[in-house]
Amino acid sequence: MSVKPIREHTGKALLHRWLGEYSGGKHTYANPGVLVTPEVLDKTQGQTWDTILEANPWLKEQKVVAKPDQLIKRRGKAGLIAVNKTFSEAKDWVMERMCKEQKVETVTGQLTHFLIEPMVPHKQEEEFYICLHSLRYYDEILFYHEGGVDVGDVDAKAERLQIPTGVDLTAGMVTEKLLGKVPMGKQANLASFVLSLYKFYKDLHFAYLEINPLVMLEDNTVVPLDMAAKLDETAGFLCAQRWGEVDWPPPFGRAAYPEEALIRDMDGKTGASLKLTILNDRGRVWTMVAGGGASVVYADTVADYGWGHELANYGEYSG
Repeated sequence: MSVKPIREHTGKALLHRWLGEYSGGKHTYANPGVLVTPEVLDKTQGQTWDTILEANPWLKEQKVVAKPDQLIKRRGKAGLIAVNKTFSEAKDWVMERMCKEQKVETVTGQLTHFLIEPMVPHKQEEEFYICLHSLRYYDEILFYHEGGVDVGDVDAKAERLQIPTGVDLTAGMVTEKLLGKVPMGKQANLASFVLSLYKFYKDLHFAYLEINPLVMLEDNTVVPLDMAAKLDETAGFLCAQRWGEVDWPPPFGRAAYPEEALIRDMDGKTGASLKLTILNDRGRVWTMVAGGGASVVYADTVADYGWGHELANYGEYSG
């Protein structure tokens, strides 16, 4: 399984498109926000601030949140989230950072993609944490009755529910195993949302989906505020129409190369496996491309000999 992370906006756009169907209309996600790209720096390009406003008039009608959308963890602690801003303030905040270098913990990279989405006023006690991930013989849901930036070590304290392959999840299982510390008045609707979210996760071949915080408002509306997700890329032949166009961003701090995009495009048009990742364009050790197993052995051997920091590429062809 080739698991690849996707942008937060991509995950939310998929949820916006499909949640109503998987919940029978009971749950919806109204607004996944808008992705702002470097095109806004050039008025001759396709995306400008004027076209963004034309397509998203709600930006002028309510307060918004702005943040980079480049697989960056702990954006809040890094000061990379602008909260409760007008559109004009969010625009200025984005433009001050667009295509500028930013250091996040030990990684330095260029900020190129930003998500602007509606501000959702809520109380701390309305925040929850949920994570769905897939293992070899089962899927697992982690849930904690408190969410947000200070949620802590969820691996140690979250409630867990394992769903073996071939077993159907029910709302009763969700309530019994995960929602014991959630107020009674919220349990039924939250269980229904988790059940719908799992159907969405499974049918669209996600391999990982974390929402923190997941907010349930006073009217029982459920809103995902912050999302991290990964898709099983090998399911593209099954899900291409439902996914739509998916942008596969590189990890923050590593530039995307046109050669990688070319090989990725070729990979999508053949039953073989074709991969190319530029790890370090200044590295002195470049490996010959081989089958998947041999390529991994090559990379491991280079690292074992103490040259991992000089390894320039990973590539494979097989099948």
